[in-house]
Amino acid sequence: MRRRHPDLEPTAWRSAADRPRVLIEHHDTSIGMAVGNLLVAEGYEVSNCAGPNDRRHHTCPLAKGGDCPCAEEADVVFFGLNIADEDDREVLKAWRDRHSHIPVIVELPVSRIPLYKAELEGCLTLPQPMTRETLLHAVGRALAATNPN
Repeated sequence: MRRRHPDLEPTAWRSAADRPRVLIEHHDTSIGMAVGNLLVAEGYEVSNCAGPNDRRHHTCPLAKGGDCPCAEEADVVFFGLNIADEDDREVLKAWRDRHSHIPVIVELPVSRIPLYKAELEGCLTLPQPMTRETLLHAVGRALAATNPN
């Protein structure tokens, strides 16, 4: 997996679309990379993006009405941004509104799930602390939802 560039563009997909693709949006780059490494080891293709984390110099295109360059190639989005942050909620809303065919897995503390019920509608929730098993189960459920065969 290549390191992210500071312009907030997601890393490019590395291979042909013969493996399920998971776009990882995580505010903590080290956690995003760890999730990506785990998924790559399990046979997934991944792309990492830190989302709108540097608001002084950059804005995520989804947060300002644009589109994510990896959106149409992703099979699943793993959303680990801060749901308490308004800009990050805008990114989640954009995923739900503009790419409703792509399942979104939202990682967040179990205590926050009831607080963001409306924002989480249509998303799969992955309560923290996540484990390898809960992550793989969530990705499997998300893929099964889009391909019931």
